[in-house]
Amino acid sequence: MVGSSFSWLLLQEKKLSEQRSIRSFVRRQGRITPGQKRAIQEYWSDYVLDSSCGWSALQETLNLSSPIILEIGFGMGVSLHNQAQSNRQTNFIGIDVYLPGLGNLISLLQKSQLENVRLYYEDAVEVIQRVIKDESLDRVQLFFPDPWPKKKHLKRRLINKTFIELLSQKLGKNGEFVLATDSQSYFNYTLDLFSSRSDFSRADSREREATKYEKRGLALGNEIYDVTFKLSQQN
Repeated sequence: MVGSSFSWLLLQEKKLSEQRSIRSFVRRQGRITPGQKRAIQEYWSDYVLDSSCGWSALQETLNLSSPIILEIGFGMGVSLHNQAQSNRQTNFIGIDVYLPGLGNLISLLQKSQLENVRLYYEDAVEVIQRVIKDESLDRVQLFFPDPWPKKKHLKRRLINKTFIELLSQKLGKNGEFVLATDSQSYFNYTLDLFSSRSDFSRADSREREATKYEKRGLALGNEIYDVTFKLSQQN
């Protein structure tokens, strides 16, 4: 994407505003640094796909015979970049609507010359529904989602019965859903939802790199809750 007008991004902003009426995210506007802006202008099309292009766009740009890990809400993208750098034979799909984070991650990917990552600047549920082929994912990662603690906002939580059903369609056999949160109520809420499913079982959580948000929380004494659910069978 070339030029300083960001007209393409304005179209994306319009698309996001027209997507699901109840969304699990609030748009954070954050200041874009010159480096992030330059990465967006020069390398956006190398890494960012549009959900309207469907599964075929992923097929054209990634080796889909290798494992596929999808991360929702990657923040500034450092953790996702490091995972991809350490696991170059694994495909990573990142979805986020935080533009400075997209710019930062694109810059990191370009500097490392990583070819195993593709990104979406769109609503995660829309992307999963429109793009991801059934039984194709090896893991879905959700690290520190907005817990929406107020009762009136519970409907905005990303994890709900509909989302879990979507996971059961898109994960392959023995595929995993991994959640990390510092909200005990969100953790317990998630346990309750998954406990009602016969196709998911709780599994041991893998070691992972702490995110920037997580490190800040740990410094404040926050407890971190990690949980992994494995899909044992498709419905």
